[in-house]
Amino acid sequence: MATVSDTKPAKPYQEFPLTAHQNGQWCKKIKGKVWFFGVWSDPDAALRKYLDEVHEIQAGRDPRKTVVARLSSSELSVSDMCGLFLERQEAKSESGEITKRHFSDCLKSCRRLIDHIGNFHRANAVGAADFKAYRKSFPSTWGPSMVSGEIQRIRSAFKWAYESDLLPAIPNFGPDFRKPSKTVNRRDQQQRAAERGGKLDFTSEEIQKLLEASSGWLHACILLGINGGMGNADCGRLSTTFLNLDSGWYDLAREKTGIPRRFQLWPETIDAIRAAMRQRPIAKNDTDDPLCFLTSHGLPIWWQASKPNGEVYLCDNVNKAFSKLVTKCSVDRSQRGFYSLRRTFETVAGATKDQVAVDYIMGHADASMAAVYRQGIEDQRLIDVGQHVHAWLYPVKETAAAE
Repeated sequence: MATVSDTKPAKPYQEFPLTAHQNGQWCKKIKGKVWFFGVWSDPDAALRKYLDEVHEIQAGRDPRKTVVARLSSSELSVSDMCGLFLERQEAKSESGEITKRHFSDCLKSCRRLIDHIGNFHRANAVGAADFKAYRKSFPSTWGPSMVSGEIQRIRSAFKWAYESDLLPAIPNFGPDFRKPSKTVNRRDQQQRAAERGGKLDFTSEEIQKLLEASSGWLHACILLGINGGMGNADCGRLSTTFLNLDSGWYDLAREKTGIPRRFQLWPETIDAIRAAMRQRPIAKNDTDDPLCFLTSHGLPIWWQASKPNGEVYLCDNVNKAFSKLVTKCSVDRSQRGFYSLRRTFETVAGATKDQVAVDYIMGHADASMAAVYRQGIEDQRLIDVGQHVHAWLYPVKETAAAE
């Protein structure tokens, strides 16, 4: 039986500076690291690449990072392609173009693909059968949303490689490597709703019960959630820098979308924020001092940080405390967490029939042509939406008719 040693080619001539590696490429060890320069079948191209890059490598620079175009489409591996794609995504994350969470998701997706397909699989040789096999490897516990995200990120990586001249063409993803249809998503949502015993919003009675049983920053967060559709991260980042408790207005673009966001705080919400700030401990880090809410340890109630491997670690004290509260109040339901207050606000506010105002309060993107021409929105429309939700949460009790 032939071994790898038997099949490895000899050097084309004695002075040839490269050595045949068992992975099918010509290589050379430079500054303690093995570098690859091309496939066995084309030693001349490998030599040219070596001569182009050796001075960069000896200077301590990685030519594959400094000059992306030097990687030819015939030798680019899936691992190399993913590495370059992630470098670009990391740069976008650092500049604020994408969130750290999105970069972390891209990192995990690329690692899963490499683990499945192998380090040395040529990127331009990946075809429909490979993508179909990768799709079949997804865990059965993934729902349509997880599957859609994974497929979209992998397709985006290959599309970026093509647009960066790393691939001669976008690969044939085939008919099986597509995001689940809207029909599949609707059926999944209906099935999940049936399994958890209801929708993901709260009734006004349930929210009142939660408010009565809560205190401190959690009480304020619950009011912010139903007052203006504030999410976990929104509450964690809440700062007096863009919150005017005297005028009663919150005004800040939503970090996730960059869309302008503005709404008027209810008197109950203002009182709760002030009460929580009076109880707030000293911030452990000076950078957190402007935050309205801190834990008993002086840390943000919501924060995220990058692990050494690049993945994002999320600490969500908002959802942890809220989950304990809903269990205590016997209003807990599967998949219904703090973010469901945002869902409730959207649902109730929709009855005003002023979706433009609702979207502005929520910080939702509007892709219509009207949004391009719209130069602003009247505060009164935002106030009307807020008052409608307030009346839903605090209905005026009818008094008995006078005798």
